[in-house]
Amino acid sequence: MKKPLLILLLILSAGACAFCFTHFRKQQERGGVLLDTMPELVWLRSELKLSDDQFRKVSGLHAAYQPKCVEMCARIARAHRRLETLAREGTSLNPELEAALKEHAAVHLECRQAMLNHIYQTSAQLDRKQSARYLEAVLPYALDFSRSEPDRSRGNQEATHDGALRF
Repeated sequence: MKKPLLILLLILSAGACAFCFTHFRKQQERGGVLLDTMPELVWLRSELKLSDDQFRKVSGLHAAYQPKCVEMCARIARAHRRLETLAREGTSLNPELEAALKEHAAVHLECRQAMLNHIYQTSAQLDRKQSARYLEAVLPYALDFSRSEPDRSRGNQEATHDGALRF
């Protein structure tokens, strides 16, 4: 039961990020956000059986967080490209590469902090049972120990040498 739910959450998260990244500018130009078409909100409403009031509050939080998420994704992509370019072009660990490593880590830290803050704000709109279920479902993806700590329990997954997950 856990394995299919984790796979579904991973797929929904990836889809949500792709959706946000590709459609945010179009939504921004039109001046609106289509809250009820976001797959993660549809999942949240049905899976946790949110009341209309809870759904309205969670949707508002999600809409407010969406621009921050898109911005962080863009900053992470830039930090990745810069770090990879400098690492491939270099022959040793130089001050510029060290600075890129620090920036890469700082952007990831800022993103993780913003994401956890959003998750906890969302959780606060739920009752105790809904909150526990929500946190159990989303925290493993927000924390993502899979690349650095392959022995962390996340179902039957294990990290391969290249960081990919194997089920």
